[in-house]
Amino acid sequence: MLKNKYIAFYAPIKPPDHPIPSGDRLIAQNLVKAFKILGANIELASGYIAYSKRYDEAILIERKSGALEEADKLIKTYLSKPIAYRPQLWITYHPYCKAPDWIGPIVCNALKIPYITIEAAKTGQGGEEDNWRLWREEAQSGIIKADRHLVFKPTDREYLSELLNSTQKLRSLTPFIDAENMQLAEPTPLPAHWHKQTPILITTGMMRKGKKEQNFQILSQALKDLPEDFNLIIVGGGPEEEAIRFAFSHIDGTRVYWTGSIEHSEVLRWMRTSDIFIWPGWKEPIGMVYLEAQLQELPIIAYKSMGVPLVVKDNKTGLLAPEAEIDSFRSNIRRLLKDKSMRQTMGINGRQKVLSQHGIIAASKSLNTHLSDLIN
Repeated sequence: MLKNKYIAFYAPIKPPDHPIPSGDRLIAQNLVKAFKILGANIELASGYIAYSKRYDEAILIERKSGALEEADKLIKTYLSKPIAYRPQLWITYHPYCKAPDWIGPIVCNALKIPYITIEAAKTGQGGEEDNWRLWREEAQSGIIKADRHLVFKPTDREYLSELLNSTQKLRSLTPFIDAENMQLAEPTPLPAHWHKQTPILITTGMMRKGKKEQNFQILSQALKDLPEDFNLIIVGGGPEEEAIRFAFSHIDGTRVYWTGSIEHSEVLRWMRTSDIFIWPGWKEPIGMVYLEAQLQELPIIAYKSMGVPLVVKDNKTGLLAPEAEIDSFRSNIRRLLKDKSMRQTMGINGRQKVLSQHGIIAASKSLNTHLSDLIN
């Protein structure tokens, strides 16, 4: 049992309390909550960020050096405590090529405690030249030292199975959010000029370069020249906001509302105001936002890409188009815009699915099952 056990938690990509919202931050926060539900004494071991946007070797050397210094400090701190108050388990969330974990394996070896990874992954960055090769090797050198790996996605299971040449240390974990404590939000009033009978689409994402901007571009093209009437709420902000606004300039400006960067509670209120959540999810590892949207009884329109089918049930809680088939994506938009009854049924199904299959209570029980034997 994990109750009353001391657990050290570390996320090399960014700590759970990082000011920039993201899916990985939300997962880290919910993991900490799940352990606390079990009665575990979980604490953030370090806020050191190993993540890098660029594959520069000089950055790699600098990040690793800083991590090794951090590990040395932690070891001294932990060894100065009575054994009963030292960590009995170390959890590292999401080590991968852009964010290797140099700290956890060293600390665990010094303290003689189990080392666990959650969502250890391999990304597609690097292209044919594989510029991230050195970073990936550093990440893998830590990953292979873990005593157990908890995986969300089939692709991560395949990656780890190949890396470890075994599935013995792998355990599956269903993507989850704190569904039990998320009520239906109070809707935000509509812009005064919007007709109440016109379906409202909502999308949300960080406006930055890379796949986030690409997803906005895909959505922009899918909405181009649709014969059906709709309004669109776009939630989010970031350095590429100007370029993304330009991408949607083909839509009548009176039908688009830009919220900018807003608090999470406000995002949920705008979701509750809307009729359909739409985000392509191209190369989306999991897509925690789909779980939040479904909890607000929104049907989903997305691609059947990577981790999206793990959280959205095609033809039950949303419509998923084959990845990169923009015509199918557009067809699904038109289908839901025209069918209010389908929207409502999928919305109800979505909330029920999240509450029954993706709640934090069930996740905490799984964590206890998967990890207790390592301590006992």
